[in-house]
Amino acid sequence: MTTAISHPLSFSKHPGPRERHLQRKLNNPLFGDVGTFSQNAVHIAQQQDQLAMQRFLERFRELVQSAVTLDKNVESEKILLLKAQLEQQYAVCTGLTGRPTEIQDAIKKLITAISDTLRIASKDDPHALEKLQEYEEHTTLHLQLCDYTLVSDILNPDRIISEDEQIPTLLNESADALQAALALFPPARIAQMIEEGSVLLSSIEAQRHSLPLAWQNLAQMKHWLLGE
Repeated sequence: MTTAISHPLSFSKHPGPRERHLQRKLNNPLFGDVGTFSQNAVHIAQQQDQLAMQRFLERFRELVQSAVTLDKNVESEKILLLKAQLEQQYAVCTGLTGRPTEIQDAIKKLITAISDTLRIASKDDPHALEKLQEYEEHTTLHLQLCDYTLVSDILNPDRIISEDEQIPTLLNESADALQAALALFPPARIAQMIEEGSVLLSSIEAQRHSLPLAWQNLAQMKHWLLGE
């Protein structure tokens, strides 16, 4: 089982994804034996999150530069690619250390501006407008889901949450965060996680650990799958 620490650890008020995932695993039987966490491990996670923030800012500046230098006659495919890249960066941004809400707002404004440009360019093409509306609905849902740090951590390209840790992570979350995260997975993967999660919880229960929230989350996952 997870080894308990001998004294409380000091975490950031607004942790980044690596520090946050460390908090998830701390003294949590869902994650099995992860060893003893030290304050130094927390510091390393914090440093890694700061480096990730710097890399994000560099990438964000590149995308902003690409947006402001777009040629008026650029192909719509290139505009859609830039929009998709901004949406990916938004997913990362919502989970970064310190909660950079101003950057989140800036990304949303850029996405809106690009959407407006595409709409104007497609005003005489009903089929293009219909496709654009589908893109807009997807974008709206994506931005809403990414406001949950759990979703951000799952989508993070640095694989903050490994596939092996997806099940214990989902079983440990709030009902709202779980509901948002389930939208990221195909039904077949959710069915697999339900089966493996049931085995995991039965094993933990046999070791005399009571995890009512985890069982509730497993039931929520089953209900979600039946509703598909």
